[in-house]
Amino acid sequence: MKSLSCIDLFAGAGGFSLGLGRNNINIIIANEIEKDFAKTFELNHPKTKMLNQDIHNIDFKKEIKKIGYKSVDILCGGPPCQGFSTVGSKNKKDKRNSLFWEFLRAVNETAPKAVIFENVAGFKSLYSGQAYETLIKELESIGYSVFTDVLNAADYGLPQFRKRTIVVGVSKGYSFSFPKIIKSKNKNLFEDKYLTIMSAISDLPKLNVGEEKNKYSCEPKNNYQKKMRGNNKILTEHNCSNYGERMQKIISLVPPKGDISDLPVSLRPKNYFNNVYARIDPTQPSPTITRNFGTPSSTRCIHPFQNRALSTREGARLQGFPDKFIFYGSKTSKNLQIGNAVPPLLGEIIGKQIIKSLNSK
Repeated sequence: MKSLSCIDLFAGAGGFSLGLGRNNINIIIANEIEKDFAKTFELNHPKTKMLNQDIHNIDFKKEIKKIGYKSVDILCGGPPCQGFSTVGSKNKKDKRNSLFWEFLRAVNETAPKAVIFENVAGFKSLYSGQAYETLIKELESIGYSVFTDVLNAADYGLPQFRKRTIVVGVSKGYSFSFPKIIKSKNKNLFEDKYLTIMSAISDLPKLNVGEEKNKYSCEPKNNYQKKMRGNNKILTEHNCSNYGERMQKIISLVPPKGDISDLPVSLRPKNYFNNVYARIDPTQPSPTITRNFGTPSSTRCIHPFQNRALSTREGARLQGFPDKFIFYGSKTSKNLQIGNAVPPLLGEIIGKQIIKSLNSK
């Protein structure tokens, strides 16, 4: 079968593109305004034309023609949800929702057979539901049949509870169905269903404060670790920041599965959330990875057994990025890229369903 072509908007580090590519979907153009994110994308997708610029300034019809294409099969993207506050007002020049309308402009200009929109789990109710309702109405008015669902990546084999709203539009005449939930076949599962955090990272060496290691501590212990490592021989991005004495003392006092409530009052800040300074439960998938997963004081991100927050590589593992994946920039930037990414696994399973859809006519 001829490979399908795709444009990835608000592409970030390229997690969604990586997953789509596993289905022989050819990412011909990507757009990402952040320089470090765009560089990471380019390093891992060298054949894709990266447009590292403001989406408002891009003529997608011209860009497609420049690389020898007349049309595109798929367009995907997840505009930042902070800009949807006044979408329902229909004022397309309002800076608070312009990225939302730019996504739809790209759909209109490229007329793909399939559109994939991804966003936060609560997108349907965000801003009283006006962004969700507007998206559905606009896609239908262009001529798409629209299907929506909230997918938890843990249901498909990711060692992380991560829910995302997925909206798929397919041209009239095509059908679409979301993937069925699968059970992982790996060992060390939570309730015989989910892949646990330790199943994902237990082959990575122990780290002390301020330490970095570039050698694996053992052979892969399960299928997930084998998949993440592939033929990779040199471990990268496995590091721990330097903590002061106070921070080291705080972390050392957090018991297994514990949190800030287990600390002496003298070591707690004046105001705090209950899930900070908290260890991850080793018997479950990790909580949703955020940009601050390398900061001990952030939401439940302290290693289950070691006195440190997760390393950059551990965060990447929990998002499903293979060990050969290259991240560009400072540690802070890399963690931000990982925390903001769409897990490649979601791109892979949705891409597979899109192919079935476009072959269904």
